[in-house]
Amino acid sequence: MRSAQLNTFLIPLIVVLALTGCGEKAPPAASAPAAPSGPPPAPTIEQLRTATVSGVFETPVTLAGGVYEGPPAEPGAASRPRLQLWESTYHSGDMDGQEGNEALVMLSSSDGGSGTFVHVAVFGMRDGAPVNLGTALVGDRTRLQSLWLERGKALMDVIEVGPDDAACCPTQVARKTYGFEGGEFKQLSSEVRGVLALSMLAANEWQLVEIDGQPLPAGVDAPLIHFERASVRGFAGCNRFNAPVTESKPGEIVIGPAAGTKMACPPEKMDLEQRFLAQLAKVTRYNYQAEQLALTWEDKDGSGTLLFRK
Repeated sequence: MRSAQLNTFLIPLIVVLALTGCGEKAPPAASAPAAPSGPPPAPTIEQLRTATVSGVFETPVTLAGGVYEGPPAEPGAASRPRLQLWESTYHSGDMDGQEGNEALVMLSSSDGGSGTFVHVAVFGMRDGAPVNLGTALVGDRTRLQSLWLERGKALMDVIEVGPDDAACCPTQVARKTYGFEGGEFKQLSSEVRGVLALSMLAANEWQLVEIDGQPLPAGVDAPLIHFERASVRGFAGCNRFNAPVTESKPGEIVIGPAAGTKMACPPEKMDLEQRFLAQLAKVTRYNYQAEQLALTWEDKDGSGTLLFRK
């Protein structure tokens, strides 16, 4: 009797064990996605192209492709508020002393008048989206020479309107510092360091990137220039050249006839060289645009800009 009861218990157990051993193993239970670890990263430039910006106009505005254009100030008016992201000024680092990094960029705005206002803005990631943590005004028609981050601060060398300058043509050199103070992002200091001088350009070789707002043709070698004490020398696209330069007053120059080698190149390179040298000979002013060098000219027949990067 007792043996029968034992068999009754063991046989089903053996069957279960056999089936378990011969069959496939049950899949492990699905684990929940791991939560992101570490400090939040800085917003990318791609994210900033569609970010919402506060502190420029009366209400926040949202960029589309790095640009915001609002409705006309009055029905039928041609002018309208506009905000432009300066993508080349993107920097990332710890700006607020909290865990994680922030992104810093500069922007320019206009409201239909003659002024072009320059701003610096900080963005951080909050709940997976970029958030504007603060925006500060830099100035009207201020030109950016250089920008860098240092110990949680943003430092910039700018060309701004000085006491004797016309609003269109700033020549005063200043160093400005921006950062958080009391929870607010703002200008912390501004120090006048002199006036614009041609010697400031001599530390770098400059590569042409645009002529009158148009990029260079594909497949050509970009012209290069280097300023020295009283001359500019470089590569025009096919040949080397050298030309005298005189500075009549800060920001205003005259470039004399260029002398250079006489090598022949393919037509597309020769066309670029001739166009570049013709524009260079007309240049009457120099200044900066978003850390780039702008050589400009204007006469009764028109105007033009040669834009260079370091």
